[in-house]
Amino acid sequence: MDAHITSTRPDAATRVLLGKTPEQVLATVPLLFTLCGNAQAYAALLACRTALGMASEPKADTARELLVQLETLREHAWRILLDWPSFIGLAPDKTHLAALLKFDAQFKQLLFQDGMAFRLDSHLAPDMARLSGLVAELSALTDTAIFNGRQADFQALDTEAQLQAWLLQNPAISARLLDFLYRQNWEAIGQNPVACLPELDGQALNQRMQQEGLTAFVRTPHWQGRCFETTLLNRQLARPLISELQDQYGNGLIVRILGRLSEVAGIPSRLNHLLARINDGTGLPITSTASDGLALAQVQAARGLLIHRLVLRQGRVYDYRIVAPTEWNFHPEGVVVQGLRCLQAQNSDNLRQQAQLLVNAIDPCVQYTLNLIER
Repeated sequence: MDAHITSTRPDAATRVLLGKTPEQVLATVPLLFTLCGNAQAYAALLACRTALGMASEPKADTARELLVQLETLREHAWRILLDWPSFIGLAPDKTHLAALLKFDAQFKQLLFQDGMAFRLDSHLAPDMARLSGLVAELSALTDTAIFNGRQADFQALDTEAQLQAWLLQNPAISARLLDFLYRQNWEAIGQNPVACLPELDGQALNQRMQQEGLTAFVRTPHWQGRCFETTLLNRQLARPLISELQDQYGNGLIVRILGRLSEVAGIPSRLNHLLARINDGTGLPITSTASDGLALAQVQAARGLLIHRLVLRQGRVYDYRIVAPTEWNFHPEGVVVQGLRCLQAQNSDNLRQQAQLLVNAIDPCVQYTLNLIER
């Protein structure tokens, strides 16, 4: 099978943000991005603060990372509760998703004065007792909606044999989709040789962007002459269950599905860890790159690495570039194209379903149209 990707995504940020002050940038960015808005706002804040030479804010940045983690859980839940049921003939779970969507505003209000988390003058004012209660409530809701009360059992899985035992007579949406993949023998579909993007040094990244041309890099990013993927899978490779299944199925579909579930299951404990760091004052070490009005920030968003590159001249934006995970993953020769080219199916219906599952698992941050063309 051959596959081609054509992107019509406009580079809106470059046009809209030119000439604005950092304060105007931070007011505008959340309006431009409905998906991963917290990650986008956080990357913009880091870039603006660094370009202005402002001091770091370890405790406040830890709170902002907490909001990004919360957003990551929400984005994963959107796919799991709305999209996964359709693959196996079930109705979407809009009730649990609606309950999950309410947490973002609540956390912001309990972390920052007036809920303003991503401003140059944001003031951290955490209500630790109520925040801890919210995390517990969120964890219980996630366990019920996605794991049917068996989240702890899922997190204890280390081998494929244990996973298959966990699937037996398990009505959770997560278990039912995994069971469907096993019954269809679709565990490895989409497997391809595209590797996960390594950690990028900021100075080297900026140099590479300048050498390749900023517009070209933003539209079709490479690293060291190769296409890489930057997905949630990058963050889950160290888990024993993911590692074992990757040895057998590579970066095939079941590994990606399990990676999403693994991240979802681990986020509540991650939130508690971040709350503890806010409470004891340690904060997170944040790194960004700066040089004479230029700043480059990297943030791990739900779908992968998000890069903001900003140049200020006389206090206003001279250049602004955003490299979203989608540009890496849906590159014309990237992981999605390579995965689609490896699909094999008995008929066009199965081929379409396989393609939809794969694209959904890698997850673009924009709407897409999938066309099958018979030759």
